[in-house]
Amino acid sequence: MEYSYDNMIYDDIKICQLKEGGFRFGCDSLILAYFTKAKKNAVIADVGSGSGIIATLIAKIYKSNVEAIELQKEMYECLLQTIKLSNLEDKIKPINEDIRKIPKSTLYDGIVCNPPYRKEGTGKTAKNSIANIARFSITMTMEDLVLYAKRSLKHGGKLYFSYDADMLIEALHICKSNNLEPKRLMFLHKDIYSKAKIAFVECSLGGKSELLVEPPLFQQGDENITKKYNDIFNGIWDK
Repeated sequence: MEYSYDNMIYDDIKICQLKEGGFRFGCDSLILAYFTKAKKNAVIADVGSGSGIIATLIAKIYKSNVEAIELQKEMYECLLQTIKLSNLEDKIKPINEDIRKIPKSTLYDGIVCNPPYRKEGTGKTAKNSIANIARFSITMTMEDLVLYAKRSLKHGGKLYFSYDADMLIEALHICKSNNLEPKRLMFLHKDIYSKAKIAFVECSLGGKSELLVEPPLFQQGDENITKKYNDIFNGIWDK
């Protein structure tokens, strides 16, 4: 396997990615890490960690402790390199496992996941299985994630995930059916004239019915419109 290495926000955050054939993170991963607003020393599980971008940002910027869970061996190797290159061996514990097979043990303060949005056969496929597993719900469905969160979160613990805005109702229904109440929601748009592309969701295990819809993020427009989006990518995170 050949790898590429990318700095993210700060010089001491270095992410390992497969040069060819693997899943390469996008803006949704970085925004989701920001969206968690994880507390210092909180114990967070990053499910489907991939190259470790979300785990690394949460550990480095929010100072949380992260268990990074990745099933695919090729992506797990990237994760191991990312942890070492970013000097986060004391903050991130890598786990090469399938969440459907992990017994109930640790109770987390939060679980974060950038899951596959599409069911297999509903979109354009890649040329290799590594990228397809990241893109489609082949090895992990939304139901799998929610059931894992239900048994692995503390009461009041948070599940954070991003999802295709067009398919959000299905994801929220699965969460509410499993006692994970949606509490916070934020949408990403290309510009002020475009429909929402991605939704970022926070659910609380056993939470009451009350939803905060945050101001949207816009990728394009004048500096006032895109300020929050640009701040996130410049490391200006409100904690």
